[in-house]
Amino acid sequence: MQTLPLTVQNGIATLQINRPAQRNAITLEMWRALPEITARLEQDSSVRVVVIQGAGDAAFSAGGDIGEFTEQRKDPWQAKIYNGKVELALKSIARLSKPTIAVIKGFCMGGGCMLAAHSDLRICADNAVFGMPVAQLNTLVGYRELQRFVHLIGLGATLDLLLTARHVDANEAQAIGLCSQVHPLAEIDGVVAGLTERMVNLAPLAQRWHKQMLHTLLRKPDLLDLTPEEGMLPDAIYDTEDYAEGVRAFLEKRRPLFRGK
Repeated sequence: MQTLPLTVQNGIATLQINRPAQRNAITLEMWRALPEITARLEQDSSVRVVVIQGAGDAAFSAGGDIGEFTEQRKDPWQAKIYNGKVELALKSIARLSKPTIAVIKGFCMGGGCMLAAHSDLRICADNAVFGMPVAQLNTLVGYRELQRFVHLIGLGATLDLLLTARHVDANEAQAIGLCSQVHPLAEIDGVVAGLTERMVNLAPLAQRWHKQMLHTLLRKPDLLDLTPEEGMLPDAIYDTEDYAEGVRAFLEKRRPLFRGK
């Protein structure tokens, strides 16, 4: 059985976490595989949007596979290797130039919650449950992952998740910014299908460069140390074929055909 099957159809790549009997817990081998998968997605010009989901309706992912921890995290050196693989996997998701959508049904815990947080959008079913119960295991979240949560939901909400180890339902997750949309479980697949069909027709350069600019903004919030390339990026879009096509299509009252050029 493939634990991370990937399909591409009509510009939409769907990556599934496929261990439903284990609530889609993520093994070390799966963490190792994610950067290679995202590299393939980056190079595939036919892919415009990436959807990440768990198999079934019960869980997006319950987190890292705790059954491996006695071997893979048995001491600080083993843990450093394990944590490094997780960090590389999450970084590869966050740095993917194409829009990423985590579709969250059921449990989204620990490492699964971190994976969702590193996606661009989190769209939840009304049965979604989030949590970072690391205090129940006496484990720590890495600095870069903590930074991602603070940027996403703020310091107060991050402290709440970590220090209480409590579960957060879909409505509260939306209220704190952990997810952007909540839909009935029976409707969420249709909602995501409609959203992705809309997004594959949008301008890929605008999508990619907006993501790039936002990452730069987080690293350089005062905007004082921008490189010449970073400073020129908002204006560079006007020298592209897709900009000319977008304007032309608007004036001609038709759908634009963007080519990422």
